[in-house]
Amino acid sequence: MIKKVLILMLLTISCAFSQDTEYKADITAREAYEMQKRGVILIDVRTKKEYDFMRPVNAILIESYFEIEGQRVFNENFVSQVEDLVKMDLSKEIILICRSSSRTKEVANLLAKNGFSNVYNVKNGFVYDWVKANLPTQKQ
Repeated sequence: MIKKVLILMLLTISCAFSQDTEYKADITAREAYEMQKRGVILIDVRTKKEYDFMRPVNAILIESYFEIEGQRVFNENFVSQVEDLVKMDLSKEIILICRSSSRTKEVANLLAKNGFSNVYNVKNGFVYDWVKANLPTQKQ
């Protein structure tokens, strides 16, 4: 009986410590803009069409999904493209932004699971935070 209790306790403890890796934090667009001004990389993960229409000033496009024949297809090279951008410095601060933050939450966790330790997500995205805060934008 004691052996079963100890095994159950060990399983409970190991489950408590084996939570999924998550990205660093959700931040506001204004916080992202201030971080970007001091040199933090801002990656726009929307489609090229969305990015070309309007984007945060100096944002770098790395699409998390491609739009192919009206369907969104995941960019299988997303992690390696970010690794190339930061020259394999997985501790480099990175901010991710998309339209509303659904895509960024997904890829922020993906980056964290692949060893990135300083990934931030603009919690309400480009449309619902960056634009509403009247932060600088540019068009193609």
